[in-house]
Amino acid sequence: MSISVISESKLLAMHSLIYGLGNALNRVVALLLLPIYTRFLTPHDYGIKELVGLSTDVIGILLSTAISGAIYRFYFEYQDEKDRNEVISSAIITIGSFGLLTLTILSFATKTMARYILDSPELYYYFLISFASVWFNSLNDIGYNYLRANHQSLKYVVFSLVKLTSNIGMNIYFICFLKIGVLGILISTLITSILMFLVMNVPLSIKTGMRFSATKIKEMLRFGLPMIPGQFGAFLVNISDRFFIKGYCSVADAGLYSLGYRFGTLPANFISEPFNQVWQPRRFEIYKEDNSEKIFGKIFTYFLTFMLFAGLIIAMLTKDILMIISDSTFWQAYKIVPIIVLATIIFTFHYHLNMGILISKKTKYLAYINLSNGIFVLILNFLLIPKYGVFGATYATLFAFIYKIALTYHYSSKYYKIHFEFLRIGKTIIIAALIYCASLFIGHPVIYLSICLKVSLVLLYPVILLLLGFFTKEEKAKAADYFNRLLSIIKN
Repeated sequence: MSISVISESKLLAMHSLIYGLGNALNRVVALLLLPIYTRFLTPHDYGIKELVGLSTDVIGILLSTAISGAIYRFYFEYQDEKDRNEVISSAIITIGSFGLLTLTILSFATKTMARYILDSPELYYYFLISFASVWFNSLNDIGYNYLRANHQSLKYVVFSLVKLTSNIGMNIYFICFLKIGVLGILISTLITSILMFLVMNVPLSIKTGMRFSATKIKEMLRFGLPMIPGQFGAFLVNISDRFFIKGYCSVADAGLYSLGYRFGTLPANFISEPFNQVWQPRRFEIYKEDNSEKIFGKIFTYFLTFMLFAGLIIAMLTKDILMIISDSTFWQAYKIVPIIVLATIIFTFHYHLNMGILISKKTKYLAYINLSNGIFVLILNFLLIPKYGVFGATYATLFAFIYKIALTYHYSSKYYKIHFEFLRIGKTIIIAALIYCASLFIGHPVIYLSICLKVSLVLLYPVILLLLGFFTKEEKAKAADYFNRLLSIIKN
């Protein structure tokens, strides 16, 4: 049976837009709170916030990776609703019990963690609060996975709205009114995670029933356990740089780097993440179809085009935005953003290139890739950060992601070879690079005029692609059809 590029694109576009809205709501929290953080916190405070968050995030990832990473793969192994519910309920029981035991044991090490990570053992309770949030969020991730697997994107948006309003309201109260700084952020996160657990996971557990299948868990663990070393390697790549910066530079430098990194990953937050929430489960449904290799290639082209467009916006506008929303002590963070944007775009290729590894269940390769990548980035951080500071960390991240993508493509293509459209991909990359280089010559003392000039330059990106024949006749016809329908709706 053959599948259609247009129909598949419609499905992905529709749900990606809805998931994108939900994801955007979550990210809006971070963006709306940035002016508060950068006005009421110092770079040192911001560094503490990031170091605590990153330290506990990795614990959550390692706790839930084996099960959460296998949910999609085994949920679609079964057609019967009872079996699918058992996959979900078994995952909830396993992560809930094992996570509680692990975090209880780790709680006895919080003073040691605070001493070495924050240089202040008195702040140990920051980690205790974060551990509680990790447990609830690990369970909440299963709920989100269930919604994605069943294409319940509207429910996802509703839950995102609940999370948005509660998070913003509590952060404003704790930071602006009670003025308790980082502690207020941690308390807000905990309350929000508990709220989401009550409104999403409790009803899900009632629906699926608390049935446990040892057979299914064994299969999921056999599939997912090789991912844990890989995730640990990914942790080394993604967040070890902050700890190196803290050690060789300062907590404040780690805070500035984290702020720049947050901006640099926005294209992934607003494009890649909502897209993957649809694409990750969907690709397991269609990879057996006759022309799936070509479909995957075209999907990758569309994906890269949008990622480059979003990357241009972030790379060109971050400096002006920081000057508007933050205190001058944070402005230098913009310098690393373009490199992080490039590194982030390259990293997102992983979610397309790993298809062969996943469908063949050769997850051991993910462990090889991520562990070797983690060792590689540790070496780079050790060599570059002492000499070049935050820029050393930035280039170490870029080189590590290039290495990861090269290895992923090498192993995955042995089992499933995607037909990439190299000519069209080359056009998008060259045009994006030229537009960014042109933006470096734009500078104006009036910030809002500078933003207008840069936005105008970014909008040339799709126009130039159109003039260079990037879009096919079928794509132009479909776009014209959608545009005419939109005009008709507006007129009516």
